[in-house]
Amino acid sequence: MDYRLSVIIITWNSQRDVAPCLDSVLASTGHMSVEIIVVDNGSADGTRGILQSYGARINFIPLDKNRGVAFARNTGLKAATGELVWILDVDTIVNRHAVDGMVSFLAGNPGCGLCACRLQSENGEVQDSCRRLPRPAHKIRNVLSEITGRTALLKRLHAKIKNRNETQFYRRELSGSEPFEAEYVIGACQMFRRSILDHAGYLDDRIFYGPEDADFCLRIYRKGYKIICLPRYHIIHHYNRISGKKIFSRISYLHLKGLIYFYFKHKLLTSGSYRKNNG
Repeated sequence: MDYRLSVIIITWNSQRDVAPCLDSVLASTGHMSVEIIVVDNGSADGTRGILQSYGARINFIPLDKNRGVAFARNTGLKAATGELVWILDVDTIVNRHAVDGMVSFLAGNPGCGLCACRLQSENGEVQDSCRRLPRPAHKIRNVLSEITGRTALLKRLHAKIKNRNETQFYRRELSGSEPFEAEYVIGACQMFRRSILDHAGYLDDRIFYGPEDADFCLRIYRKGYKIICLPRYHIIHHYNRISGKKIFSRISYLHLKGLIYFYFKHKLLTSGSYRKNNG
């Protein structure tokens, strides 16, 4: 059976988030032809038991171990049959308004290669989900901001670095209601036609965790399509940022490794421009 929309969700020790997410997806897509594909990245908690309880309502694909974000999402993408594909993080709560809005926009805008809606917390705080591509200067300032923010004596320096780094975000555009073009949107919410994979390819699974979402958007852009954010619509995102808890951790190392690979892959360290097709 072919579906109108394929929803791709990956899990990893996600027992707290998986049921609320799936319940919201099922409730928000019940009016359309949809398949929900959940790829589990080797969870060791109760996630798999929860997923199995959904039975035939989802396509549950278990992996033997954590193979990274891109690999798991590609596994779901290769199983998808929908005309449209929606990559969605498990720590989200979605609604029909946002689903219908993104589907309708893609249907009416063939020049859009990928779209997303606004992400916000439960209390309405808008998140920086639309960004400019991760240039080295941005990432260096991110680390410096994290370090200085933990030291009271460096409070003034922290504020200066943080303000300088905010140029990478689209906060003014996100506060409005009109669609706008972004350099990339984070992988927590990305909807696109499945046919875009024939042009831009799948996610780069050499990136275990990190800028696989930026890399995907950049390749779509270089094929002549736009990355569009629709701030009129929103979903709840709890934003369980696993790389932000410790500066020096294995996951932070993998994130840094992915960034370095991304910079060399697209020759951003030498050209400084993402617009040129260096790949």
